[in-house]
Amino acid sequence: MKTVNVKVRQDHLESLSRVKKPILAIAELVWNGLDANANEVQIVLNRNRLGGIDSVVVKDDGHGLPDGEAVAAFENLGGSWKRNTRSTKEGKRLLHGRAGKGRFRAFSLGKIVEWKTRYKSNGGILTYEIIGFSDKIGEFQIGDLAPSKRRKTGTEVEVREMKKRFTSIVGSEAIQEITEHFSLYMSLYPTVRIKYDGIYIDPKEAMESKVEYKLPEVQSESGETISANLTIIEWKNQTERKLYLCDSNGFTYHDVSPRIQAPGFNFTAYLKTDVVRRLDETALLIFEDWNPDLKNVLDVTRKSLREHFKQRSAEAAAKVVAGWKKEKVYPYEGEPQDIVEETERQVFDLCAIDLPKYLPDFEQADTKSKTLSLRLLRHALQTSPTTARRILSEVLDLPSDKQEEFAELLERTSLEAVISASKVIADRLDFLKGLEILVFDPQSKEQLLERRQLQRIIADHTWVFGEEFNLTVADQSLTEVLRKHLESRGQEIEIDEPVTRENGSGGIVDLMLSRRVPLPRAEEREHLIIEIKRPKQKIDAKAAAQIREYAFAIVEDERFRDSITRWTFWAVSDDVSDTVRKEAKQEYRPEGVLYKDDEGRTTIWVKTWGQLINESKARLSFFQETLRYTARNESAIAYLRKEYEKYLPRCLLEENTSRVQART
Repeated sequence: MKTVNVKVRQDHLESLSRVKKPILAIAELVWNGLDANANEVQIVLNRNRLGGIDSVVVKDDGHGLPDGEAVAAFENLGGSWKRNTRSTKEGKRLLHGRAGKGRFRAFSLGKIVEWKTRYKSNGGILTYEIIGFSDKIGEFQIGDLAPSKRRKTGTEVEVREMKKRFTSIVGSEAIQEITEHFSLYMSLYPTVRIKYDGIYIDPKEAMESKVEYKLPEVQSESGETISANLTIIEWKNQTERKLYLCDSNGFTYHDVSPRIQAPGFNFTAYLKTDVVRRLDETALLIFEDWNPDLKNVLDVTRKSLREHFKQRSAEAAAKVVAGWKKEKVYPYEGEPQDIVEETERQVFDLCAIDLPKYLPDFEQADTKSKTLSLRLLRHALQTSPTTARRILSEVLDLPSDKQEEFAELLERTSLEAVISASKVIADRLDFLKGLEILVFDPQSKEQLLERRQLQRIIADHTWVFGEEFNLTVADQSLTEVLRKHLESRGQEIEIDEPVTRENGSGGIVDLMLSRRVPLPRAEEREHLIIEIKRPKQKIDAKAAAQIREYAFAIVEDERFRDSITRWTFWAVSDDVSDTVRKEAKQEYRPEGVLYKDDEGRTTIWVKTWGQLINESKARLSFFQETLRYTARNESAIAYLRKEYEKYLPRCLLEENTSRVQART
């Protein structure tokens, strides 16, 4: 028995042991077997009496790992024999992995991973074991060498003490996902067999069709030409749509959303380019939208996907329409009279083919009913074609269970309310992205003014500071703050003297918010005063002094004094000076607090836009995931232009805003 330790930092190994989905960890173990020139790989899910997964075993009939190579393979990440070659030892097949990261992903499934490997040596078969533990990741124990009782080479990897139930690795969906993952490889090497939970996967049997495209070449940032190919497989069974990122040989490394609409089609797409392998080796593949080269290739890929399914939809529509014409229920007669009618028919055909899917009785209906339904659809398209097409492609393209949920929801609320709620969330997400651009983009940051622009925009979105407050005062004097405070207490007192700072001067408050969510005691009041600085101005000692003066002017004025009101003051900008940051980082109070009185009635904070935006995103994250909406620069800028055109800096009013970048 000997122990080896991987010569890589612990946090890097821990990051390798995390995968987006558990099925991907199993796939990595399968790839290891295929890289060992295995002809058959079996995935066995061992269950307990309750049906849960006790362990996962992946076994192959490959050449095994010789004892003399074990230390190098496990001790040096990326230092195995695979590093300097592109094919298996027998030279028969291309290699998938070369960096040696796959073994660590098994630790995302279980706490213990054990390898039992057998290899040929001097006419016999030798065997030994290697074991690793997730709580000591990077440390492996290599067992003693011994003659094997079995006469064939191969490796068995057993993952034990499962970390979760992992229901996603069981059932037909898991088998379909493994099929999608290895379909290109098995097409390239048809003798390879993979058995998952007792069932041999058969990509050819599961496929409806398969097409290949040579994508237009893309210029990289370094000036090189990037070549890429696209394979689109349509499946007979329903599956989650994915765009797999593969190297030029078709080995899958990661998957992303296709981001296209293709109602009625069950497909998987495979982008094949060497950019994928390069990014995977540097652990940057998961940030696909951040790499400009890959992002450009993905844009070309998605455009090709849209064109492909536009053509497929047209083909499917033509077949259905031919049947309707034969049945004499098609709402058009003869040939199109002009280009307008021809276009109208094309839109109608694409929409109408969805009717049988979402109206179960349509195919069995009599001729009169079919004729009426199709004429109604034609009328809707003529009246509002954009809306009708959107309804059919978005609203009706729902699985049956989602249709039932939608129907139940409409029993509890109105469609108008559902749309309004969704729009509020989408608008807020667009606003947050727009706010990032406003305060972080270098040009916007330089041009943006405090009161004439930023403060006017923020006044409509006080939810950024917390849902419990609403706007009471905007861009008003300290005296007006007193007036609103007294009104909140139900007092009508004539103010004969203004509220002033210690030096006798007044002051203008950017925003005053008052709590709208009641406090536990009905008589309590809470106000939030916000001082907004233009983004290029740090909260320095002068700005900190200003917010203190405002605070003390208010709380020390006897007309404000009462024991049932709490005052909170925020100074907000892009950044905080080192001096103020140190002052706001004291051991005895929360980070960011400049001042807090002994009674807890008055607190002064310094905040950055980065903090507020991140806090707002966190509050909206659940709704964003549920709505499946991602705000982008284009939609954010469009929102700001629509709502606040007269307050925007010049750079955001220009037609070409592609250079605008929001800090993420």
